[in-house]
Amino acid sequence: MTPPPPVPRWQQWAVAHAPQLVLAVFTLALGFAFIGVFQGEIAGDDLTFHFAEATRLRDCLAHHDWDLWNPSANLGFASGYYYQMIPQLAPAAGSWLLGGSVLFWFQFFNWLPLVLAPAASYRGLRLMGATPWQAVAGAIAVSLCMSSSKWGHGTDGNFSVGLYTQTWALAAFGLALGHGARWIDTGKGLGGAAVWGTFVGLCHPFAGIALGVALGAGEIGRIVARWIAPPIGYALRLTWAAVSGGDEPADRPRPHDPVKAVPAFGRLVILGAFLLVGSASAWLPVVADYVGFGGFPHRVEGEDGTGFGGLFKWISTGELLDTGVGRMPILTILVLVAAMLFRPGWTSRLWAAAIAYGVFLAVGPHLKTQDDLFPAIRFLGSLQIVLALIAGGAFASMIVEGLRRVAKWRAADDARLALMTVALLLGVGVVGAGLGNQGGRVHVATEFETFYRDELDDIFPAIHAATAGREQARAGAEAHWSNLLPFAYEGRSSMLQMGGAGLQASPNYVYLWEQQDPSRSAWIYDAPLVLLKHDQADNVPGGVILAETKHYMLKELPAPGLVSPVQVMGELPEGRKPARAAVIRWLKGDQPMKEQVLAYHGSGIAGPVPQGMVVAYSRQPSPGDEPDITADVKASAPTTFMFRESWHPRWVAFVDGAPAPIRRVTPDVIAVDVTPGDHHIALRFDRPWWAWATWLLWPLVGLLGWFGVAGWQRLRGKATPAT
Repeated sequence: MTPPPPVPRWQQWAVAHAPQLVLAVFTLALGFAFIGVFQGEIAGDDLTFHFAEATRLRDCLAHHDWDLWNPSANLGFASGYYYQMIPQLAPAAGSWLLGGSVLFWFQFFNWLPLVLAPAASYRGLRLMGATPWQAVAGAIAVSLCMSSSKWGHGTDGNFSVGLYTQTWALAAFGLALGHGARWIDTGKGLGGAAVWGTFVGLCHPFAGIALGVALGAGEIGRIVARWIAPPIGYALRLTWAAVSGGDEPADRPRPHDPVKAVPAFGRLVILGAFLLVGSASAWLPVVADYVGFGGFPHRVEGEDGTGFGGLFKWISTGELLDTGVGRMPILTILVLVAAMLFRPGWTSRLWAAAIAYGVFLAVGPHLKTQDDLFPAIRFLGSLQIVLALIAGGAFASMIVEGLRRVAKWRAADDARLALMTVALLLGVGVVGAGLGNQGGRVHVATEFETFYRDELDDIFPAIHAATAGREQARAGAEAHWSNLLPFAYEGRSSMLQMGGAGLQASPNYVYLWEQQDPSRSAWIYDAPLVLLKHDQADNVPGGVILAETKHYMLKELPAPGLVSPVQVMGELPEGRKPARAAVIRWLKGDQPMKEQVLAYHGSGIAGPVPQGMVVAYSRQPSPGDEPDITADVKASAPTTFMFRESWHPRWVAFVDGAPAPIRRVTPDVIAVDVTPGDHHIALRFDRPWWAWATWLLWPLVGLLGWFGVAGWQRLRGKATPAT
């Protein structure tokens, strides 16, 4: 009998690496599906805010300004002082180091995490114990799942709310979860778990919280599956046998020693400590300078969570995983199949995380803090990911189980071929439809007929040439593009930014949102430029028209300038909430229009009527110790000069080169007192050295995890006598 010809090596390699080849092909297809991000300024409310911040960071890098004060919006804020630094800095660094526009690099770094998410999920599942085919199916499912909520992962949030930093964090979520699970289960890979877990938290803090919840709940779930569920199940079967008169169940669970769970819990605690220390650059500045933290004074509707009814509706209708044109609830069905037919195994950790996320979403509307720092809806993206991983694993398990069963049939080869053909057709159909739905969510500014993106280019020269002052987008021109593109392209600051770092990092957002009258806003916030639409010109009376297009008009309203003399009328009450309430009352009165302000508690007493004038002021790049803002003033009597720039505890002031105290006045800006005479005032935002030094803790915890654990194990090995 002639032996069969040897299988070529390339075929052997292809069979052995088939899962990875499928993953590579899918990744390429995903890259083409999202190619639309390179067509213009991307849709997604916060994306233009992130783009503008990346533009500012690029300028800071070019001028070696390591303090990173950002005047783009909300009267200025400290870029990267609180968190979300990595995704913001990536396009800035790309443009600075490699050339090209910030817009291109911003587009690229919107595209990249969406495309790499499957590879990260695949590696994470393999670390958790999934087979290669289960890992591939789970990775594909993660990139195909879509919800009807704008708070979800991937395209759900990125191209609607503009959750750019969340997209980065959740793209690596599966990888961080896998590394963390391996460390907890085996004691191996603490360095990888610390590095990737910290990366997730530094990209978006709530994703870091979600990772911690998943690891903690997962360990509890594994204990339940190993030590608690089997005896309970056996007791129930034994009771049923006694009641029904049947035979006693033969699968009596073996006794387990609960002490064996202690090392895993210890490793969980160690990893938690590493993640806390490694992410200090995100939380330590908040704790140290919380007084300058704007918080989240206004939440978007639904951000507090779904409630029990909303969560049940999303799951039962398939809106959690299977939203899309013409889509069947396939992933939802696969999750139910996994729950009913397959043993937990490596999915037990994911099931536990899903349950924990569901609980938080359901009770979220009842969880409130002073600054509303616990928006439970942010667990939605993580819930989608863990359920999609389960759904993909269930699909692969079904196919493998089917192949195993048909192998016993007489016509096994034909049956196996038929089953594989059906699975392939189903998979290709689902993947093709999913890629089409995902790619269809990408939109750019030029696609919106009522936005008139090309007319903005005609307005930009007038915005650039106008006298100093911030821009307001009002009366039909309200859009994130018209709001921040003038800063991204012309360096013209916007008055109001409704998302991104400028929302939580500036203490003035709450007051900017309260004041909706364009004329009052122009005066109070030095925002004289108003972009509006012609058909709503009556909503912005007065002013001088600087430029017009077919649909847009640019007006200049009266404003006192960035710096002006003011009279301090009294002091605000002590405490964050009472002070905010008092400032809002001040905003609605006559004092702001009369250059009369209130000092924050501990920031000085009432003062005389000002007797001074501003000769000149400037904002400039501030490399090294150079100032950010300067002003030349004259005073015939002691006078307070107010700078309409967000107060922060790290501002320092100099009058004629000598250090001077800074006063904090309403709404929440800087003021400096001067004596009679001519003076030069300089302000510099001085980021403390430790705020940069804490970034070194991220790689340090990784190195400690990699080398410290290995060294400890070697010491233990030497200390153990040979047998």
